[in-house]
Amino acid sequence: VQIKVQVFDNSDLSPLADAQVEVHGNQTILASSRAGSDGVLRVSFLYRTGTWVIITASKQDYVTNSVPWHSSRIPLYASVSLYLLVQRPGTLILYDDVLQVLSGSPGARNQPLVQLQRKSLHLPSNSNYTALAAALTTARTQYEIGGFPFLLGQETNSSGAETGWTDLTALAVVSIQLFDKDGSAIQVSDPIHISVPLPSDTRNRMATSVPAWLYQPKTGLWVRNGTGYIKKDGTQFVWNVVVPQMGYWLAAFPSSSGLGLSHPGLRDITTYHTLFLLSILGSLALLVLILLCVLLYYCRCGERRRRSQL
Repeated sequence: VQIKVQVFDNSDLSPLADAQVEVHGNQTILASSRAGSDGVLRVSFLYRTGTWVIITASKQDYVTNSVPWHSSRIPLYASVSLYLLVQRPGTLILYDDVLQVLSGSPGARNQPLVQLQRKSLHLPSNSNYTALAAALTTARTQYEIGGFPFLLGQETNSSGAETGWTDLTALAVVSIQLFDKDGSAIQVSDPIHISVPLPSDTRNRMATSVPAWLYQPKTGLWVRNGTGYIKKDGTQFVWNVVVPQMGYWLAAFPSSSGLGLSHPGLRDITTYHTLFLLSILGSLALLVLILLCVLLYYCRCGERRRRSQL
């Protein structure tokens, strides 16, 4: 099958030249090429009807984006469009013991924050701390979450074997990158602490734990890797998580847990907690009703005994 892929800059919808486009399927890369000066390319690959593939587009200084694609018949013509968000530069603050990456001015409230141990940085021999640069990009609205890789998670069984894909419902997402002066990624050995405010229009209104997912560029899928926690900071809900490496990180529930987003309809964590509380209140109401019935029974028994004694 042949698919026409168009890549655009999400900020002004201008064609994005030289973007890297890949087609993922069955844990392998089926096709890979670069867009031309007009942001357009045509990718051809062997396709089995009814199966799903993931088409991704990436470019330096941009957030990777992707879209799933499938067809029940071999089409005569097909096209997809991908819109890439520009990565936002991070503010670096280096202390004796830690390195902090902010998404705004120091001291401001409700802003993304990444913190790691200074000793965990593995700098090249020809580089130093003053040459470091960072990109810290988060989704400020639910709409911007769509500018990150598509929300498909890799399902695994109890033994770790891969069993399929699952839809994910995202609460927060972040891309954190650290570079040296040559633009090469800096490796980190110790855990990284991430704090990300939830998008302003998120429907979550409760503190809770939430699975953390790491994006895998080789497969185009999100893979679960740990658990984060949502806490309330003033009027803002914030996702806090400790992760082992840089990259794309997502706070999301899988649809299979009953908390995710599935094609027939929408569910969110607020609905889940509401139903949970309603079930508790219903149980309490039933218990009170039973106690009232028992009390009424004993009152009638006592009244009959008094009458019989008279």
